[in-house]
Amino acid sequence: MMATYSSTEALDIWEKLGNKGWAAKDLRPYLHKFQTWNRPSEEIEEFFELDRTTNESSLDGSHGSIQTSIYKHLGPLERDFVKAFKALERHPGSTDPVNGVSKGAYPITATVDPRTAERSYAVTGYYLPASSRSNLHVLTEAHVTRILFDGDRTSGVAFIHTNQAYSISAEQEVILSAGAIQSPQILELSGIGPAHILEQHGIKPVAVNENVGENLQDHIMTILPFPPTQPDLSIFSNPALVKQALEEHAKTASGPLSKFIGTSAFVSLADILSVTKSEQDVNSFVRNHFPDVAALSIQQDLIRTLLEGPEGASTQFLILPSYLRPPSANNEGGHTLVIGLMHPFSRGNIHISSPDPLAAPLIDPRYFSQPIDRDILARSLMYAEEAIHTAPLSNHVAEYERRFPRSGNVETNLEAARDHLKKWAKTTYHPVGTCAMLPLQEGGVVDNKLRVYGVTGLRVVDASIFPLIPQGNPQTLVYAVAEKASDLIKSTLWT
Repeated sequence: MMATYSSTEALDIWEKLGNKGWAAKDLRPYLHKFQTWNRPSEEIEEFFELDRTTNESSLDGSHGSIQTSIYKHLGPLERDFVKAFKALERHPGSTDPVNGVSKGAYPITATVDPRTAERSYAVTGYYLPASSRSNLHVLTEAHVTRILFDGDRTSGVAFIHTNQAYSISAEQEVILSAGAIQSPQILELSGIGPAHILEQHGIKPVAVNENVGENLQDHIMTILPFPPTQPDLSIFSNPALVKQALEEHAKTASGPLSKFIGTSAFVSLADILSVTKSEQDVNSFVRNHFPDVAALSIQQDLIRTLLEGPEGASTQFLILPSYLRPPSANNEGGHTLVIGLMHPFSRGNIHISSPDPLAAPLIDPRYFSQPIDRDILARSLMYAEEAIHTAPLSNHVAEYERRFPRSGNVETNLEAARDHLKKWAKTTYHPVGTCAMLPLQEGGVVDNKLRVYGVTGLRVVDASIFPLIPQGNPQTLVYAVAEKASDLIKSTLWT
């Protein structure tokens, strides 16, 4: 439900990678178009000392399909999280996230209708209003087995429904939107993919493309729990509390289930290196991991340039109040800082495990295959503990022994942080990039009109086409890409 936005500099990389018409200025109208922005109350604006720049004023009067808002019932913990991260920022400035100025700490928007405190999403915003159209048919519990071709021309789709095999023909185009996990799987099952994968599983090639399933990116994250000054129970640990919270939400659209994570801090690598007592600047830090900068891939070099710039946020920090934490036998309890790596250098892949369309694909995220990712996240952990002990967030922290003592040896603290990652590094479930929109020779699967290379009549429209993972939660960019794709498809088919 978190609706965050990438910086202008990060989005511009999409076009720099060879995708004409996909710079920040081209995507920005669609980031506005998909949503209806609901301004927060004056109380929330005063509580967080928001100005109209921070508060998405350019979205006033928007009339998109998805409702967006700032949670109505954020409290002192979230407010003091924002203040503490602002206090640590070396060069604080105003923010305008939806328009590409997204570094800093502030309350974030959510895809939540403030009138009901319920999620606004593709079903409520797009499908239900269109569900009565005579030319729209949605079949649930159907599993696509492959895309059908007549030569290299897309002719239809085969699928299984209620244990029966069916096929449906397509006169114009097929739009594949199965996500970063299953879109490459369906392409390979259909004969579009690396030669050795197709040969290994006895699939007749339609278009050999070694890039299908490659370029997998994700925001790897970790957590840092800390004890609250006033301990409270997770509502999910007690069925009576869950029932009470559900009733409160249903009656008044308020209570603990009316909100989730409502604040965020995007922090530059320069700030993280400064607070964690690194004697290196960003340039030296990156060169220490990549001595031969000329050997960097195009993507890696653009990420390096982004992190060296003023708006390049390497890490996102979030705070999860103790009463919302999920029950877990290994949970240390208390409030939790969530720390996510925004611009990973590592790349993974996804490929079919079998010609059986019902078999799960093989996923190899290759987290930390580039050691710089591990070291940025380890230093971000140290930065997170510094934030916990920065006023006024420190007012919410009970006394405990610091994991990475300020007076301790930097290398010792770094090693402790790396050990923490061995136990607590996790996926954020933001996979992208496996059917990348790039020139074919640079790793592409689709062109800048989202058409699959080597065949006609087939496009991919989902997060798998992202050439580079965005800063923050990808939800807003998924909607923007879908809106832009709609215009591309209409302009191609009906002009």
